[in-house]
Amino acid sequence: MMKSMVKFLPVFLILILMVACEEEQKPTETKKFKNELNNFNQTMDKVGESMGVMDEMQHEIEQVDEDLAKGNITEDDASKLKDKINNQYLGELARSSNSNPARRLPQWALDLGLTEPVGLQVDRAISQTTSEDNPDEGYNSVILFYKPDYDKAMEQAAIIAQKAGIPMTDDYVMARKMEKEIGEVILKGVAYMNFELGSENLPKYTIAITVDEQGVLAISANDAQKMSDQFNN
Repeated sequence: MMKSMVKFLPVFLILILMVACEEEQKPTETKKFKNELNNFNQTMDKVGESMGVMDEMQHEIEQVDEDLAKGNITEDDASKLKDKINNQYLGELARSSNSNPARRLPQWALDLGLTEPVGLQVDRAISQTTSEDNPDEGYNSVILFYKPDYDKAMEQAAIIAQKAGIPMTDDYVMARKMEKEIGEVILKGVAYMNFELGSENLPKYTIAITVDEQGVLAISANDAQKMSDQFNN
């Protein structure tokens, strides 16, 4: 924890020096400084909380590795336990850092042909959105996560993708073909995307509709060009 905080000390010292050197500043400047210092302290608190969560997650993963080394659990058990730990703690981090919670698809996403699932509940704690109308964000994006229900999520993902004209990714197309041939599931979940990961030729809006092994449906859409411009500025 202390090592992670050391890199922020120069910023804190600069703020302290500002107080010492500007004792005769105007009241409005003093108020502004206090607000900035308060925001800085709140940010530091969030950093500390996040580091604490990461430390706890790492401790549990190390315990799993120790149990595996001692032969107390199998590699398959260890893999499942690590997945469970990651999902638990990364979800916790996402909730603590979510400043733009979303509960539904914005109008621009509906205009793309996306629809919301029937019979599933959105998880507002980790669903997020941004807007090009907000100068601090500058681009449209949304990602909605729905509380797990595997069969319902798979059903609704197929319906939403068909309505929006979003194709199933090649790996899942191949998996479904093989599953029909051998008569058993070889790849749980599904992914529908209108783009290829790593491709340089992206549509204006990238869209992904996915279901993971736990049955969490996720619907996402992003203004790829404006998002790229925003991060490159």
